[in-house]
Amino acid sequence: MAVKFDTVLVRYGEIAVKSREVRARMERELVRNVREMLLLEGLSGYRIRRTWGRIFVEGVEDPSPYVKVLVRAFGVTSVSPCARLAPDPAEIERAVLEVAGEVLEPGDTFEVRVRRADKRFPLTSKELERRLGAEILARIPDLKVDLERPSKSIRVEVREEGSYLYYEEYEGPGGLPYGVEGKVASLVSGGIDSAVASWMMMKRGCEVVPIHYDMSPFYGEDARERALEVLRWLRLWVPRRRWEVYVIPLGEAHARIKVEVKYRCLLCKLLMYKVAERIAEEEGAKALVTGESLGQVASQTLDNLYFLSTKVRIPVLRPLVGYDKEEIADLARKLGLASIALRKVLACTLSPKAHGRRAVTHAGEEASEVLESSVRSSSYGGLERVVEELLSRSSRMAL
Repeated sequence: MAVKFDTVLVRYGEIAVKSREVRARMERELVRNVREMLLLEGLSGYRIRRTWGRIFVEGVEDPSPYVKVLVRAFGVTSVSPCARLAPDPAEIERAVLEVAGEVLEPGDTFEVRVRRADKRFPLTSKELERRLGAEILARIPDLKVDLERPSKSIRVEVREEGSYLYYEEYEGPGGLPYGVEGKVASLVSGGIDSAVASWMMMKRGCEVVPIHYDMSPFYGEDARERALEVLRWLRLWVPRRRWEVYVIPLGEAHARIKVEVKYRCLLCKLLMYKVAERIAEEEGAKALVTGESLGQVASQTLDNLYFLSTKVRIPVLRPLVGYDKEEIADLARKLGLASIALRKVLACTLSPKAHGRRAVTHAGEEASEVLESSVRSSSYGGLERVVEELLSRSSRMAL
C-alpha cells in the first residue's frame, strides 16, 4: 500500500473556547479566510471540510504549497500534511509501518501518539499506541522509544469519517480569524514597530486599513521602498482579494508649516493622528493603531502619548506599549520581518536630532498653543484645512 499524503489538517486553539454561537461564527470566518488565501495563491482543485475542532483541506496533490499559505492564516495554531485512511486498525498499522520505514533511521528516538475522537473505534488510544510502537520496534533496528523528547513523532487521529496519519506539524500564528473583531486604521511607517503592531492587531481578529505618510522631500527613496516592502509583507497575511494602503503626502504639509524644531515630531504625530481619524471614520474603523512603545524614544513619553490621544475622538491602540526595542526585534525575527524592517535608511531630516536638538518630552497646554499658532500662521490657516488638503491629495494603492 502506497501512503498518499493528500490532506492538510488545520488546527485552531482560542476559537474552541468561545461560546457555541461565537465559535460557530469564528469557524465560518476562518474557513472563509482559508479559502480566500488559497485562491489568492492560485491553488485550486481541493475541498475544505470543517468538523468539530478541525478543518481539513482535502484532495491536494502536494501539501507543501498549502502548508506555506495556511501557516499565515490567523486563528490557525498548526497544520500537518496527512494521509487519510479508513478507521481500521489493520490499515492504520500498515500505513504507519510504511511511513516509519521512510522517516525513522537507526539511532532515532521516536514516539507514536494516537488521538481517538471516535469512541466506537475498537482500540483505545493507548492500546493502539502500544501496538504500533511495538510493530515499529520489531521492524526497524536500533530505535528507542522516548515519550518526553523524541527526535521524531508519528501521530494518528481516529475520527468517525476516517483516520489521519502525519509526522510533521507546522506552527501557525494562532489568535483569532482576521476580521472577526472589526476594522482598525493602522499608521504604517515602514519601520519595525508599526509593522509588528499592525500584525499583532491582525492576530487579534482586526481587519487593518494601512496608512502610510510620505515624508518626501524629508526622507529618501530608500525609506519609501522599505515602507513598500513592509506593506507587501503585511499583505501576505491578509485574506482579502483587494487590500489598499492610503498614502498621505505629509512632507508637503511640513514644508508649509514652520514650527520650533523641538515641536516638529509632536506636530508630525498630531497631523498623522488627525488624518488617520478621518480615514477611520470613512472606513468604519473603530480605532487607530500605532507602533508606539512607552518611553522608547523621546517623543513617546506618557505625557506625549496622553497629549496625542486627547486630540482625537477615537481610541488609539498601542499593542507594543509595554515592549522594549529588543523584544520587538525578536518578534520581528521570528515572523521573518526583520530583514526588511530593520534595514537602515536615511533618517528623516525634520527630526530634532538631525538638527542637534531634543524633542519636547512633556507636552501640555503650552505645546497645544505652539502647534495651533504654527498651523494658523501657515498658508493653511488651521488644522482642519491641513487635514482636508492632505486627504484631497492622498492616494490609494492596491497591494
